[in-house]
Amino acid sequence: MTEPIDLMTGTQDALIALIRARLPEAQKSMVRHSLEEDFEPPFHLVGDISSENAGGKDDQLEEIEADIHTVYRGDDRRELLALMHQARVATDGAILSLGGASFRVTWRGAIASAAARDGVTYAGLTTLAIFAEPA
Repeated sequence: MTEPIDLMTGTQDALIALIRARLPEAQKSMVRHSLEEDFEPPFHLVGDISSENAGGKDDQLEEIEADIHTVYRGDDRRELLALMHQARVATDGAILSLGGASFRVTWRGAIASAAARDGVTYAGLTTLAIFAEPA
């Protein structure tokens, strides 16, 4: 077996590329893998990423689960739900080759909160399953 490649970082980069590709130009910068202090919503944040071996003895194939945290601040949760739907449409069923790896993405599920204590901040979590392997 050859030296394994970093599929978790590749997954993060692939998800950012996929979501940004489907957003209007003015919204592309809201897709992040980290947030600076006091970064204001709305944003999509590639959050937790976990990986399990799905390959054979000599194959690198990983089943990766990744979360997209979407946060919106405004008067109507419908805006959060629309942003979450954009992330789903951008990723579900996508196949992408990037950085020497191939990624197949499937939407697994989502959950959206009621308003936070401030009455105007809403958060959602989208879970994706990704099969990743060297290209």
